[in-house]
Amino acid sequence: MAAGVRDAAADATRSLFSRRAAPFWVAAVAIIAVAAGFIGFGGLAPASRTPAVIATGDVARTSLYSVAVLETEFTDAVESQFLEAEPGETLLVVTVRLENLSDTAVGVQHSPDRVESRMLIGSEPLLELAGVAATGAARSWRADGTRRAVVLQPGVPADVMIAWPIADDDATAAAFAAGAVRIDAYDAVEQSGQVIVSAANITWRRAELRAQLELEGAP
Repeated sequence: MAAGVRDAAADATRSLFSRRAAPFWVAAVAIIAVAAGFIGFGGLAPASRTPAVIATGDVARTSLYSVAVLETEFTDAVESQFLEAEPGETLLVVTVRLENLSDTAVGVQHSPDRVESRMLIGSEPLLELAGVAATGAARSWRADGTRRAVVLQPGVPADVMIAWPIADDDATAAAFAAGAVRIDAYDAVEQSGQVIVSAANITWRRAELRAQLELEGAP
């Protein structure tokens, strides 16, 4: 008799536990189903951004600067800059309008004191020729012809000319004819630290590709 009472009590306890646990298991199953669907549709995949394709005259904006291509030309020499193409090369000269969107001065090629931008120099420049290979380093100067290093003051647009030496051959002509040549404009991430005498040192490092600026014309 006692054994029967104990068995009945145990059955009742299990039944009560099951009734109380049922809502928990239902909720758990629902959460797992939602999570599986989220993952299945790429919810945990890295976010990707397709770079915008920017036509000549239109503006691309990044965290550090805005840029628009105004004109593209080809030449063997730029006398005002004492710049001359080597045999078998031509100079791709692109006039762009740049504006510094930060609150400190930024250099296009040579960095001002304590600020390194890497816009045209280094292994990961912020503005990079794509579609054809540059055969040498880029050069930049203000469109008014002055030879001083271009430093962009905050909020002051400047027309800047950039020259890339490229091969003067059929492959280059075909790339331009196909519309495959562009300037890749990368976003930038600011990094800062403390150096000697506590002077702030800022470095802008290349981040994701933000826009591809089309270049029109043919060599």
